[in-house]
Amino acid sequence: MTVLAIDELKPGMVLAEAVRNHQDQLLLEAGRKVTAKTIRVFKSWGIRRVAVRSGAAGEDGARGGAAAAAAPAALDESLKERFAGVLHDPLMVSIMQAAGRQLAGRPPGKKAGNGRR
Repeated sequence: MTVLAIDELKPGMVLAEAVRNHQDQLLLEAGRKVTAKTIRVFKSWGIRRVAVRSGAAGEDGARGGAAAAAAPAALDESLKERFAGVLHDPLMVSIMQAAGRQLAGRPPGKKAGNGRR
């Protein structure tokens, strides 16, 4: 399983996990092939990352290189390292994705606070 940013997702890839919106509504089940239309739907719902099966059609080269993708790729790698021992657990993958969304929305260099001032 590989977690990809929505901009790296290509038609023909197969979802490793179900994709749900922020209201927990199912957008597409695990095991389904992604189409151009489903990518548009994911973007319209604000989905930033999805898990796809390793070796899915079109995945090779999809993580290639624009400079704009370098920071999210580094973030994904950092999260994968932290969650390495638990990626077999769908709940932990969901938590990792939520952490990625949270961190991706933070301005560069901003540290997490504990809520106290």
